[in-house]
Amino acid sequence: MKNLFLSTQELDKNATKSFNLPAELLMENAASGMYYFIKNRFLSNPFETPKKVLLVCGSGDNGADCLALARMLCGICEVHLFLPKGAKSPLCLTQLQRLEILQTNSKLNLRFLKSLKSAMDYEIIIDGIFGAGFRGTLDLEITKILRILNQSYAIKIACDIPSGITKSGALGGEVAFKSDFTLTMGALKIALFCDEAKDFVGEVHLINLGLSEEVFAPNSSFKLLERSDFKPPHRIAQNTNKRDFGHLCVYAGEKIGAGVLSALAGLRSGAGLVSVASKAKIQNLPFSLMNPQEIPQNTTAMLLGMGFGIESSLPNLKNLKNLPLLLDADIFYHSLFLEILQTHKQILLTPHPKEFTQILKVCNLATISTQDLQKDRITYALKFCNTYPHAILVLKGANTLICKDKNIYINPFGANILAKGGSGDILAGIIGGLLAQGRTPLDSAICGVLLHSFCAQEIAKKCNDFSFSPLDLIEQIRYI
Repeated sequence: MKNLFLSTQELDKNATKSFNLPAELLMENAASGMYYFIKNRFLSNPFETPKKVLLVCGSGDNGADCLALARMLCGICEVHLFLPKGAKSPLCLTQLQRLEILQTNSKLNLRFLKSLKSAMDYEIIIDGIFGAGFRGTLDLEITKILRILNQSYAIKIACDIPSGITKSGALGGEVAFKSDFTLTMGALKIALFCDEAKDFVGEVHLINLGLSEEVFAPNSSFKLLERSDFKPPHRIAQNTNKRDFGHLCVYAGEKIGAGVLSALAGLRSGAGLVSVASKAKIQNLPFSLMNPQEIPQNTTAMLLGMGFGIESSLPNLKNLKNLPLLLDADIFYHSLFLEILQTHKQILLTPHPKEFTQILKVCNLATISTQDLQKDRITYALKFCNTYPHAILVLKGANTLICKDKNIYINPFGANILAKGGSGDILAGIIGGLLAQGRTPLDSAICGVLLHSFCAQEIAKKCNDFSFSPLDLIEQIRYI
């Protein structure tokens, strides 16, 4: 896992105070890191003609980072600079003065632009307008500039955070800089891994500011999941039987299909036994699943809500308060949802954004639209988990959040192939299958979300992204 931060201002101050690294030196290190990234990736061929590079710089310290980078690129590139708002911060003025000295050297191809009507002639575009200093409003001039930059076919690189993305990861206006690469400074920012930012950040790379990541940003309650965080439920012991791997019970409601999908996913995820419990016998149930009328006594984890309906009668849960329980879909609209949430000890919730707004409303935490939620998912997730610290929240999305108490884990591996009915049922089943085997709720949620994403990524390598079926996910589980 990697540490994530809402803001790195305090980290910068600590680097100056504790390690005697002044702000200007941190800036030079940032520019140097960007320089070597660009040089090694795109300027390593000595036989190519110098590339034409455009740097669009803001008036603050983010702009100053790019002005320092421009100074380093002079001599190996044709450097064009555009400062739509001029230079205002002390460091920005200092960096501009250094460049103006370089401009007197006629051998260097350095040019300051007074306006920008097109960016089609450039091979590399570097955005340094706002970065982490963006306050959430774009004026007409900057909006127009970002549209011009996005129309170019150049390699697009954002400095720290693409301009137009707020520190909460939301779009601050109608548009944001659509980068191929984002070079972020010192520590990873949460904004880069939020849903609305996903289509704008491209590949994210961390730039060292003169201290290792472990020293500069030692700890955070926000984490970015990595591939190495996935621990599959490999079976080690040989002298075992099916009961050693738990019994998952999916309680079915009005729409049986959703529960069956979850049950099949739980079976593929390693549960030794899987039941689809229902008051009436289910016709044509797969032979690998059982169909009891009551919750089996040896149940080790239970799923409730997939296709359940909002008026269906609930099973008796009073004697199951110590049993891991995953809630999804229709159960969030049920009249007894809040009672279950408050009384059950081991509980997981796996809502999509619209369902989470319903949860917030029922819990008297907020009455908001789905759109408002998506602009500040972190805040509302923390609000819920601080109120119900015993619960695990899996807030689905382009970058799914897994929240427990004050801790948030972000899964960056989501894929648009999953935007189809039934995907959430499979996720619930995968997590349930891990729960049934005795894993903790948090570990089950983290590994389940990762497994779900990895399956989708592998399918996307072999098939087009629109023809995906939830059954493909179930089949893919065996190959991860």
